[in-house]
Amino acid sequence: MTMSLPNSLSRRTALTVIMALAFAASGAWRAEAAPDLTGVTLRVGIFQDVTREAIEATDFLKGTPYKIEWARLNGAGPTVQALGGNAIDLSWGLSDTAAPKASSEDRQNWTAANAPIKLIGLLQPVDSKAFSPSLIIAHKDSGVKTLADLRAKTYAYNEGGNANAVALLALDKAGLTVRDVQVRLLTYDATAPAVVAGAVAASPATRSRIADALADGTVQEIATENEVGFPGFVSITARTDSINDPKTGAAIGDFLTRVARYLTWAATHNEETAQAYAKAQQLTPAQALLAAKSGAYTLIPVDGAALQKELAVTKTLGRIGFYPRPVDFNTIVDDRYAAAITAGNDAP
Repeated sequence: MTMSLPNSLSRRTALTVIMALAFAASGAWRAEAAPDLTGVTLRVGIFQDVTREAIEATDFLKGTPYKIEWARLNGAGPTVQALGGNAIDLSWGLSDTAAPKASSEDRQNWTAANAPIKLIGLLQPVDSKAFSPSLIIAHKDSGVKTLADLRAKTYAYNEGGNANAVALLALDKAGLTVRDVQVRLLTYDATAPAVVAGAVAASPATRSRIADALADGTVQEIATENEVGFPGFVSITARTDSINDPKTGAAIGDFLTRVARYLTWAATHNEETAQAYAKAQQLTPAQALLAAKSGAYTLIPVDGAALQKELAVTKTLGRIGFYPRPVDFNTIVDDRYAAAITAGNDAP
């Protein structure tokens, strides 16, 4: 079933007007007409199939003047490798910690001039208090009821991204370190299922991926990401070469406007979005609705208060060892698409 958004203009006409305004407002594009994007293929990495299925069930990507090629990837590390290896142009949903961590793990920290990947937008939870997207979970029989109970228990996470960061912040909140738990390093797709199956006691998890296990009591919520000091953003991160390419960069700008407009709509249409979760994850209607609400984000530029939160948590993560050495978050940010994102958010 195709979801529709009431509008006096056709979606294609409306998006054409929006992008014209975005191009006019952007300093990077002010002097240039929008290039012909015929023949351009925009390669988009995602973490969950439901991301693609939900937006493709609407009209927001209809009529793109370029082709979209989707790539389902498993975790922050493989996604950073895919970006660096020119396998994808951008990642929708990559941990906002992944790029600075990659910089801190390189032989020398990246600079703004040579960083191979850049954060070009932040995905901000719509309601992180009521529906925190990420949390620490424990199996019902694990004996873990609080963060302090993690001591000596098996504790799983995948390295390199926000799950890793939240895992360490949770330990720090309880006065613990990785030496106080039995760490199990797993892939992104395997971590939460390991807790659900009782193979490990606890782990960070994305709420929308464990909606059924939370509902039936197999796993329990121990703490939210906000409660352990994590702001809760994820990102849209792109290859620097892709955003600097005139045609691919323009396609990315158009894509961001469409995604921003879709997410603004989806945030108030949970029932429609839940249909995609029910299909992709075989959830009941109630579970799918919880997953949709927990997975609701808006796209915002990497600036202002959001950037200040990123700078603050970067310092904390450096202190507790997530980053091998201090890193300047500003070096992996590119704000050239702020106008395109704002145009999508402000669209009727």
